[in-house]
Amino acid sequence: MADDLSERVYSGPASQLRRVEALLRDAGIASRHTRPRRREGVLCVALADGARARGCIERCPKLSGTLVSAEEAAWFRCYACGATLSEGVERCASCGADVGDPHGR
Repeated sequence: MADDLSERVYSGPASQLRRVEALLRDAGIASRHTRPRRREGVLCVALADGARARGCIERCPKLSGTLVSAEEAAWFRCYACGATLSEGVERCASCGADVGDPHGR
């Protein structure tokens, strides 16, 4: 794994996450997915691969999940250091910056 796989590019049900993960693997893009909460999980790639991964996903027909735009993915990064933020955090675990709830911004 060359980079931290923290750039969110897709959310959807487990079956779709596996399908998109295989699509990206075939394109030479490393990815990881979170365990689905409720019914959906999130697929992440390296920040440098975000645009290319989104392009691959956009060309894939009949996906029932949601493509996460670069702008939406930015809400999950600390404004001060760029570290990945979890839902509901108020301080960045990496640098200590006060980020409030990044999803309530």
